[in-house]
Amino acid sequence: MQSIWLIVVVVGPLLLIAAIITMTVRNKIKSTPASEAFTEAATKRRREEEAHAPKEVEGPLG
Repeated sequence: MQSIWLIVVVVGPLLLIAAIITMTVRNKIKSTPASEAFTEAATKRRREEEAHAPKEVEGPLG
């Protein structure tokens, strides 16, 4: 039983740190200037589409 707790106490935090490092590196690789420019362009198009779309009204009259 003591060896199980030793594994949990030692391996658990190591797995957590490894997961955080993996996600950080993965996000840095994905955030290239080209992908950021693509995201900005898509956001701009989306906002323009929403600006020209008819507004839906919530409430007793809508």
